Amino acid sequence: MKRKFYCLCMGVLLGVSSLEAKVTLPSIISDNMVLQAQTKVCIWGKANPGENISVTPSWNKRNISSTTTDKDGRWKIYITTPEASENHSLTIRGENVIVIRNVLVGEVWLCTGQSNMEFPVAHDSKVKWKTGMSDEMEEMKDADYPAIRLFHVEHQLAHEKEQDDCTGRWVICSPENIRDFSAVGFVFGKKLHNELRVPVGLIQSTWGGTHAESWTSMEVMKDDTLYSDVLQQFALKNIKRNKDYCKVPSTLWNGMIAPIAGYTVRGNIWYQGESNSIRAEKYQQVFTNMINSWRERWGQSDMPFYFMQIAPHYRQPAEIREAQLKAWRESGLKNVGMAVVVDAADSTDIHPRNKRVAGERLAAWALAKQYGKNVTYSGPVYKKMKISGNKVVLSFDYTDGGLKTLDGGKVKGFFIAGEDERFYPASAAIKGDKLELTSPEVTHPVAVRYGWGTFFRINLCNGAGFPAVPFRTDCFAPEKASRRFADSEIRRFPQAWQLDHGKRLFFGYAQGVGCCAMLEMWRSTGDNRYFDYVREWGDTIINDKGEIYKYDMSAYNLDFINSGKVLFDLYRETHNAKYKKAMDLLVKQLERHPRTLKGAFWHKLVYQHQIWLDGLYMASPFLAQYGVEFNRPDLIDEAIKQFRLCHEYTYDMQTGLYYHAWDESKSQRWADPETGHSPNFWGRSIGWWFMALVDALDYIPENHLGRADMIVWIQGLAETLPKYQDKNGLWYQVIDQPKREGNFPEASVTSQCMYAYAKAINKGYIDKKYRSVAEKAFRGLNDKLMRENSDGTLTLTRCCQVGGLGGNPYRDGSFEYYIGEKIRDNDAKATGPYIMGCLQLGY
Repeated sequence: MKRKFYCLCMGVLLGVSSLEAKVTLPSIISDNMVLQAQTKVCIWGKANPGENISVTPSWNKRNISSTTTDKDGRWKIYITTPEASENHSLTIRGENVIVIRNVLVGEVWLCTGQSNMEFPVAHDSKVKWKTGMSDEMEEMKDADYPAIRLFHVEHQLAHEKEQDDCTGRWVICSPENIRDFSAVGFVFGKKLHNELRVPVGLIQSTWGGTHAESWTSMEVMKDDTLYSDVLQQFALKNIKRNKDYCKVPSTLWNGMIAPIAGYTVRGNIWYQGESNSIRAEKYQQVFTNMINSWRERWGQSDMPFYFMQIAPHYRQPAEIREAQLKAWRESGLKNVGMAVVVDAADSTDIHPRNKRVAGERLAAWALAKQYGKNVTYSGPVYKKMKISGNKVVLSFDYTDGGLKTLDGGKVKGFFIAGEDERFYPASAAIKGDKLELTSPEVTHPVAVRYGWGTFFRINLCNGAGFPAVPFRTDCFAPEKASRRFADSEIRRFPQAWQLDHGKRLFFGYAQGVGCCAMLEMWRSTGDNRYFDYVREWGDTIINDKGEIYKYDMSAYNLDFINSGKVLFDLYRETHNAKYKKAMDLLVKQLERHPRTLKGAFWHKLVYQHQIWLDGLYMASPFLAQYGVEFNRPDLIDEAIKQFRLCHEYTYDMQTGLYYHAWDESKSQRWADPETGHSPNFWGRSIGWWFMALVDALDYIPENHLGRADMIVWIQGLAETLPKYQDKNGLWYQVIDQPKREGNFPEASVTSQCMYAYAKAINKGYIDKKYRSVAEKAFRGLNDKLMRENSDGTLTLTRCCQVGGLGGNPYRDGSFEYYIGEKIRDNDAKATGPYIMGCLQLGY
């Protein structure tokens, strides 16, 4: 009995031993695979340590290659492949036999990167961004290619170490199998197959939203300070969101590249960079290091690496495309090339659906360089520049057939700058394979830019229709957002009275906001253009007697006071008494201004008994500054009194917000019959109030009893407003109801709050932790509401044109009223605070 039991146990153990001894292969070496033609390809796997392994190819059964596994049971054999052909098999023998069937010999390419390479041929209703190719139906009809094989590496995270294998299988190209396969990869492979008439194998290893460091071996990065920030920020212990685990450095190299590294390929096509745009200045070297490390691991030192330049998009800066261009032209790498799709981009979709053009342009590189086809593979690339007087002459490489435009029209997208480093649109004349540029604003040009920005429409191409590559000739420091937008406003509105789309000379409050921003630019940069812009307006609108054009004191309108703020600088710099007289006139209005019973200014004579938040910004900072400049402490007291009364009658303790207005008489239809409050919290009115507080404090003495209260009110708003800021950093038209249908993110309230937060932090009124709120607003404005125009200017969109209460037609202050007000671009009530906020943030 004991002997039988012993024999049974030994049989089980031997069975286990025999099972463990079986030869195993990685997923990528399997039925339907494609082997690279006419080279030595690597076949590898595992078995028992010391086991003899042989590989026999069907095309040469006498040529049996063999080896012995190492101490870890690993083995590797190289076999020589024939020319492109079909119907092959491989037989692998150890203690067991594996036959790999339906093997093709042809051209094998990796298809790697992030979401634009992962973007599938067909629409996937379960994944929002997988919208499918623009010509999806046509591609699906033309997808039966038995000689094209697809291997899709499934997502696999491996934070700690390299994996031996991945999940995936070789499948035959068919409409069903290409549905979720890389659209760029499929188009690329189909182009090669149709042109070369050979089998093609495509290996897709992609993961959307990943940076290059995820795809780079830790051995490359661990001791290099180039990666210090990424290694710290995305260390596994610091990951807070599930979607960011794919950004842990090396995790995708370990899980999705190492398992296939060594599978002999002709080359790699790569589409990635979007997630590195935040660190664009490092990308050239990061990308170069990655390419070198892949080549080393594959054992193919000259493995072709062709990549797509990131398409123009409102969130993708010019610097990431420049880094990619430099990786091609300046890194010293051989067998690399870059394809561009500036003519097939989408301003708001980071995943342009026209993937046919991307795939075919990458294929053009391979056809020309690897397969000797006489095809154009690049558009014009800047070569050199010559200055001749006021003219710039550009020369290009890759001008096959000369220069022309994609649409047959005038060349678009060129800018030139003089020594002041300000770029202006240039007229371009094609002269064969050269281009001549001029601009009336630039008499002595020193630099050129083409397609330099986030999103743009450009049209220069070569004779074959390949678009020119965006470039710049300068290395100027990045232009600050404040200067760029201020210069956009001046180009858009050459006269200050035109700010806010003014149609006539006017001393309006919106012009005052815009001019205050220009004076801040002047103080910050020392550039007198901004001061002169405001002074020209002041000289035009105020005569020598100090009379203000079209000003009517009898209207008792607080809006008129706001533009008085710019007069302090004009008077101080020019010593022209007319500016002092004009300020005195405005003070006289306020001294006579009608008031509530407790002494709060009516917003206007036509709005009797009413306090509006807007009015505090219009008048109180002016009063306080006048009090300091001209020794009128009573006016400082008056300014604080106005703040105190406004807070008393408009503050809502439950929300921490302020109502747009209060009617002392409670007689207005919009007024609550018990409280006198208007019915809603209008975003911009709260922005005015916030700005008014931080601006007026510049002139409130440290020892004044009212100063502490004002700071407390600022701190209260700073604590309250983030509750209503959306995930993009924006505040809404009706600020407390961002999710209510019809409500919308609005530019003026977001710009105003950005400015007020930033200034309050800089002045020490609120904790520095709130800088993140201002930064978030800045990003939201630039990412969601800013548009870059073809002339190089910036446009701030979604600005509420006007907002008020009462009047004719009657404005009832309802939610429906506020969301129904007109929206326009570049309203000074948004652009002025945007410029000032950028300055406060240092941008």
